[in-house]
Amino acid sequence: MQSLYGKTRKFSVNIEVGLVTLFLTVIAYLSYLLIFPLNSSINVSDSIVFIMSWLGIFLAIYILITWKKLTGLYFSLYTIFMLFFFMFNFGQSMMWAFGIHIPSEIGSNPLPGGLGVPTNADIVNGQMFTLISALMFHFGAIICYKPTKFKSKNERSGINKPKTQKAIFIVSIIIGSVAIPITIISAFDSLHLALTSGYKALYYSDYAENKSSIVTLINMFFFPSLVGLLIGSSYNKKVLSIVYFIFALYLIVNLLAGDRGSWIYKIVILVWLIHVCYKPINFRKMTKYIVVSIIGLYVVEAIVSVRNVGLSSITLEEFIDAFSFENSPLISTMFEMGGSMSVVITLLMYGWDIWPYTNTYMLAILGMVTNEIIYAFDVPFSLISSWYSQEYLGISWGAGFSIVAEALLNSNPYIAPFIMMVLGYIISTMIYTDKNMNYKERPLLFFFMASSLHAFLPVTRGFFHLLLKDWFYGVVLYVVLIIIMRTLLFRSNGKPIKE
Repeated sequence: MQSLYGKTRKFSVNIEVGLVTLFLTVIAYLSYLLIFPLNSSINVSDSIVFIMSWLGIFLAIYILITWKKLTGLYFSLYTIFMLFFFMFNFGQSMMWAFGIHIPSEIGSNPLPGGLGVPTNADIVNGQMFTLISALMFHFGAIICYKPTKFKSKNERSGINKPKTQKAIFIVSIIIGSVAIPITIISAFDSLHLALTSGYKALYYSDYAENKSSIVTLINMFFFPSLVGLLIGSSYNKKVLSIVYFIFALYLIVNLLAGDRGSWIYKIVILVWLIHVCYKPINFRKMTKYIVVSIIGLYVVEAIVSVRNVGLSSITLEEFIDAFSFENSPLISTMFEMGGSMSVVITLLMYGWDIWPYTNTYMLAILGMVTNEIIYAFDVPFSLISSWYSQEYLGISWGAGFSIVAEALLNSNPYIAPFIMMVLGYIISTMIYTDKNMNYKERPLLFFFMASSLHAFLPVTRGFFHLLLKDWFYGVVLYVVLIIIMRTLLFRSNGKPIKE
């Protein structure tokens, strides 16, 4: 009876969370329709921007709490995704909520490309659009909620688990033996270029244009192979040490090269894997790690000061100045990450119906395996990042993009939130976890989820085209190879395959 009561109560909580979120979503969207857009000529006070900033913080807390009620987890792949979503798309507003401002923030300077300075009304428009998109994304995630723990027939019988882990491990050794050394060598090449020519040379030079597509493809397998080694070995201590050494080397080289982006996603996912697969993280120890990380960020900030000018041009005074309070890495990082909202504000100010090519999601799907498919159909095509920066803004450097801006570019401010709801359902379905899931029971699923998040997490400040390639090769193809290897293992033992 107690068990039945517990299940009934949990079902009631799940229904309650779903209904409350649905109600809030409907009310918020109707309010959005009535208020949006504010005319740029309207005098909107700083207080409204401040209130909207706090509204975003409350929404982030609501998302965290409701996901905990549904899954029993505060720290999950979905909450990691939403953490980066808010940092990139609402990071500056979160700083404003605490009265923190910097001279280069949105609204204090012209937008990239020599466009105008956003007014408070423009900023509030961007905040409203971002928040309704986040809420509808979360509602889509709640729709994906799985009330029962699914297990395949083989997983229930215990046949697949050891063979699946062995298959993951073997495939990861084979792929890792190629992907890991090539990725590390590529990282050292990038370091050398950054030290001699500056960080921008990595992306805006002959090096970037001539970089082998094969190396880029192999790099897609680097992180999944590390995840596969960990899960496939059941976190064997020797394998764990080797994987951590490899990742530490990769991290240090990229930090020295001035990269503050790509490794962040990897390290957060590895921390989550440690927490759920190896040893639950103690909150006290986590506090110590955070303190060490903050100190590390200051060091990185000093090191990164060489990335745009090269090692020979940096002075000792400039290096020391990077440690000052005014250059706090926490503040500067949040403002830099939160700058992605400027893309949304630009599109809202100057027009969102400006994309001259086919729907970007369709292009991403067609080009998931190779762009040659797009060319074969003679479909006009350009990467959003190149088009937005070079053709639309007319600048030589990358202005970035975001998942919210891509939804807006493909529709309009009123339809885009519904696109976000669909994306919320799709992405959360692929990375869904709850407190009852055990990686030893479902090793292939955990590999799929962790690798999928690694592929899609950058979309919080990017776009889907390149990330779908990462997902296809680093996840889908990888999983297919694991399944093939598992099939061979079954047959080698003379046992039938039961799927």
